Amino acid sequence: MKPDRVRAAVKQAQAILASYVEPGSRDGNKTINDLLDVLDDEELIEAMEREDAQGTGRTK
Repeated sequence: MKPDRVRAAVKQAQAILASYVEPGSRDGNKTINDLLDVLDDEELIEAMEREDAQGTGRTK
């Protein structure tokens, strides 16, 4: 996995939320599903856990 996976996911999530707050019709269910598609990813979760462990001096 690329080390920038967490950063890329955050940018994707920000774009999804930015789109949601734009004027016009909104679809909350689609927004939540789009966010889940980005954030509910085993590789992303593992990358975040590795970053957390590195930040606290622990290793996994």
